[in-house]
Amino acid sequence: MADEPSRKKSGRPRVLHEHDIVAAALAEGLLDATMPAVARRLGVSHSALYRYYADRSTLMLACIGQAVASMPWPAPEEPWRTMLPQLAGTTWDMLERYPGLTETMLTATRSPEEMTALAEKFVGGLVAQGFTPRDAILAIELIGDLTLTTFTAAQRLDVPVDGGGTIRDLAREDWVRPGVLSDALSDETLWHGRARLDNKVGLLIDGFAQRVS
Repeated sequence: MADEPSRKKSGRPRVLHEHDIVAAALAEGLLDATMPAVARRLGVSHSALYRYYADRSTLMLACIGQAVASMPWPAPEEPWRTMLPQLAGTTWDMLERYPGLTETMLTATRSPEEMTALAEKFVGGLVAQGFTPRDAILAIELIGDLTLTTFTAAQRLDVPVDGGGTIRDLAREDWVRPGVLSDALSDETLWHGRARLDNKVGLLIDGFAQRVS
C-alpha cells in the first residue's frame, strides 16, 4: 500500500481576532486602553496584540472605525435640514456610548475608512440637494467639530468642585450678572450639553440655508 501523502501541520491556532481586541479596548474605555490593559482584559500577554496592531495608535484608529460602524446614522438622501441635526445627535450618542472616544478622535492623526466613507455619503447627499462640494464638506466638518467640542465642554461643566456643586455652578456665578448676559443665560438650555448643541446646530442650519439659497 502506497504511503499516504504527508499532511501539512497546521500552524499555531489564532487565539484572538481583530474584533476581539477592538471590543476589549472599547470596553476598557479608550483613555485607559493601553496595550497591557487590553491584553489583561483578554487574558493574553500584551506582546500578542502586536501581531494584529503595530501600536496603540493603530488600535485606536480601529476603535474609532468600529464606533462609527456601530451607529444608526441618518440616510444621506434625507432632507438636509433634518439630516444635519440628526448627524449631530448620532455623533453625540456615539461619544456617550464609548468613553474616551472624544479625546481619541481629537488626537487621532489619521481617519479610519469607516469615517471617510460615511463623510463621502453625506457630502454626496448635500451636493444632490444644492450644496457646492466645498460647502458640503465644510458643513459636515462644522457639525462634527461643533459636536465634539460641545460634548467636551459639557463633560467639564459636570465635574464636581470642592465644597459641593459643579463647575457649571461656578460658571453661573461668573457669567450670570445683571444685564444682557443674565438675560441671555437665563435660558436653561444654554447650560446643558445636548440642548446646548441643538441650539448651536439650529444657528448653523439657518446659515447653511442662506448659502444654499
